Amino acid sequence: MTLKLFIKLWLIFFLLAFPMFYFVYKYGTPDFGLKDFYSYYDLYNNWDIEKVDAPFNMRLLSSIFVFLLNKIGLHYDTLTAFDQTGLDRQVFFNAVFFNMLCVVSTCVVIYLTIHKYFKDILLSFTAGLVYLLGFGTLFYELMPITDALSILLFAIILFGYFSKSYFIIIPLLLLIFQREYIFLALGLISFLDYWKYREKYYLYTLGICVICFGIYYVLRKTLFYTPKYDHQASPAYFLRAFIELRFPIFPYLKQTLMTLNLFILYILVVIYKKIKNIEIDKFNLLKLVLLFAQINIISFAAVFGNNTGRYFYILIPLVIFQLVKEIKPLLLPKE
Repeated sequence: MTLKLFIKLWLIFFLLAFPMFYFVYKYGTPDFGLKDFYSYYDLYNNWDIEKVDAPFNMRLLSSIFVFLLNKIGLHYDTLTAFDQTGLDRQVFFNAVFFNMLCVVSTCVVIYLTIHKYFKDILLSFTAGLVYLLGFGTLFYELMPITDALSILLFAIILFGYFSKSYFIIIPLLLLIFQREYIFLALGLISFLDYWKYREKYYLYTLGICVICFGIYYVLRKTLFYTPKYDHQASPAYFLRAFIELRFPIFPYLKQTLMTLNLFILYILVVIYKKIKNIEIDKFNLLKLVLLFAQINIISFAAVFGNNTGRYFYILIPLVIFQLVKEIKPLLLPKE
């Protein structure tokens, strides 16, 4: 792929994403389900790590970019719904703007991944567009929290992982200071792939995930330790959470079903192919189901409430890849 084509694709997705970005900036507010923004605010505004509780104080990678954009003075001055918070609107603008750049870049990486394996320009572009228009992209990735860069890094890792490239070590190391959940998810993925294929690459990837998560855990318990949310990193708390079952079931069901619209679409395609007696990729279906079970277990244990769908959405590049893989045969002309 030439640099010229890459730039063209990025600009196309940028133009498509811009109205969504402006809508979020103009009318978005963190007060409805995205109060994590207030935990990041001191990082975005003046890089005051000491005022931020763990694990938010370890989401440093995306935060430093927002901080630098804010220092540059990038801003679009207009009345917004955010003004009612009384906080600096410029900080909000730069957090949303940076996330849009990550979303656009993720669209391009998804395009590259799909095109590499399916050799279909229209299908590849549609896959990027599906991510852009996904429920979680508007409600979480374009909002001023840290998920957008996490998804971009996972999309890059997935591109390298499919090629069995050790280049993924770099984004995995960066994720120590961005999103630890991906270590658990990729660890499960690589474990399942090694169990099926017995290739050393998958075993090494699993080992790298374990090491990175171990580094994250030690740093959270030492250098970045704060007591407020420390229970979430406690095995005893996880066990007690299952026994006492403090998880909000009904809010979870309501919110998760909306967030998982693309995953539900994938499941519906699989069901349709099963009814029509068309071959499906059973192994990767099992993989996605286990990944969904994994995030549910984590959510129940850590009492993340109705954020389960939001966290699972971090894996959306993999869901889209499998969705395309199942749909592709249906688009071929019948013999």
